[in-house]
Amino acid sequence: MDKLIIKILISLTLVLLVFILYLGSSDFVINPRLVEKEFDIESK
Repeated sequence: MDKLIIKILISLTLVLLVFILYLGSSDFVINPRLVEKEFDIESK
């Protein structure tokens, strides 16, 4: 039973690490001001 819990915890940490690396490598975090500027340009 303990080995199952440890495997689940290890897999969850690996998934979180991969997700964090993906967010860091992609342009997911966008500056809100840049988004506002893009909307202003598109609306004109």
